[in-house]
Amino acid sequence: MRMRVLLAAGALAVVPALAAAQQRPATPPAQQPAARPAATPTQRPAAAATTVGEKAGAIQLTFAPTAFVARDAALFEYLSTRIAASGKGPNRYLPGASVGVGYQLSPNLAIRAGAGVGVTSGLMLLQPFAGINYTLSPTSSMSPYVGVYGAQSRWSGDGPGEKVSAIGGYGALGIRKFMGENLALRVEGRAGMESYSENDNSAIVGNIGIGLTYFMGGGPPPDTDADGVPDRRDRCATTPRGATVDLRGCPSDTDRDGVYNGLDACPNTPANTPVDARGCTRDTDSDGVADNLDRCANTPAAARPIDANGCPVDTDRDGVFDYQDRCASTPAGVPVDANGCPRDTDSDGVTDNNDRCANTPAAARPIDANGCPVDTDRDGVFDYLDRCANTAPNTQVDANGCPVQRDADSDGVIDANDRCPNTPAGARVSADGCPLREMPAVGAALVIQNIAFRGTTANILPASLPELDRVATAILATPNSRWEIGGYTDSRGVAAANQRLSTARANAVMAYLITRGVPASALTAVGYGSQRPIAPNTTLANRTRNRRVEIKRLS
Repeated sequence: MRMRVLLAAGALAVVPALAAAQQRPATPPAQQPAARPAATPTQRPAAAATTVGEKAGAIQLTFAPTAFVARDAALFEYLSTRIAASGKGPNRYLPGASVGVGYQLSPNLAIRAGAGVGVTSGLMLLQPFAGINYTLSPTSSMSPYVGVYGAQSRWSGDGPGEKVSAIGGYGALGIRKFMGENLALRVEGRAGMESYSENDNSAIVGNIGIGLTYFMGGGPPPDTDADGVPDRRDRCATTPRGATVDLRGCPSDTDRDGVYNGLDACPNTPANTPVDARGCTRDTDSDGVADNLDRCANTPAAARPIDANGCPVDTDRDGVFDYQDRCASTPAGVPVDANGCPRDTDSDGVTDNNDRCANTPAAARPIDANGCPVDTDRDGVFDYLDRCANTAPNTQVDANGCPVQRDADSDGVIDANDRCPNTPAGARVSADGCPLREMPAVGAALVIQNIAFRGTTANILPASLPELDRVATAILATPNSRWEIGGYTDSRGVAAANQRLSTARANAVMAYLITRGVPASALTAVGYGSQRPIAPNTTLANRTRNRRVEIKRLS
């Protein structure tokens, strides 16, 4: 009874200790040092971590309530009669517990040693053991395992007999299930054969236990930079992930370009060649020519094609690269504009290299094939300036391209057209160069001379028309003026008849002036009859003077 109490107390003490250990936070792993700038390309991912309890070097602590079984009838009879107290009636099943310690040789293989104690009426079994376990799937949360053990069974009791012991071999089959990072539930059964010299007999015995295993430590030695060389031997402990290292843990750089082997995508870069972060020849402008060979290191992305020197191609050698050249086949020596096309400074459609008049004004059209303004009549005045474009050959012209003519009397009519070549200076003349008829001032009247009518009618005689033509010309030379045509008779005859005749003659003169281009709105016809004589009607000469037509300026 005392033994059962001790076993129960031990179980209660071990389980809380293991649970407390499970709840403690794991020691945080060492921080990965920052990689050097040259090693910033793709970092090598860390290897998947093996479950802590299955790492090589881990120590196992196990406690399991255990049931021991003595199935052999001869052995049990011997134990009941010789070892157990008379009349106690021991049971074939001995409840108890096992404790053990193990060491993980590898993630799969571990050695274990420990002892188990089983108690029943009048009997106690003490069974130290040692053996080896093999876990089938060490990285899985649940895995079966097998084991081989050697054990010594020592039976004692409260009877008069001596203690009995035997050494045997066991096979084990179990399964473990991790419940956390370090704590696992273990179910294990063992069966084996033991040989007892006391009764010259071999017996089949076994046990089954359900308990907890706590794993401590283990795993590979610390390797901060994960280069495969433990920190204690690593002389370059901050090697970037992915870099190839030697036995000392230091990276190598075969082509000496500053990018370590293993990270160098181009490990055979020629010496002194600038490289990018991948260790490949640097091509800053991405034109396919390495910087150390590129004479145009900042070629724009659109500048294609390029030559072997990394410079944009200029096929026609006009100074404008092909990617900007809209006229890629410009002949050699031809001046070009920013687009690579032949320059036409004056925009006359003739390129400068063919233009003999390179500064032709924009208005100077048309032009000939040489880029010069046309002079159709060859008078020295270009057509766009020539007001007399068809001047006869060898004619002297002025700045307007018109023939130069003399005007002897300076009346504005050239001598060739002047019917009155000796007009006095200052006189107003008509288009034919003759002085205009003198016209009265505003409010004054003037007798139109040399006007005659047929008999006592209003029919103007042809001899009068030249004078009326001069009057019409004078009126037209005085724009915006208004005139009154007045008709007069002598005093002979009936006054009413004279009134009608004077009105008719005034209207006849006005009608003729209108035919010569004088606006009707500028003329008014009035008949005055025998009124307002300019001389007494006593003589034939005076009466002739009184029969007249006057023109009066109204405005």
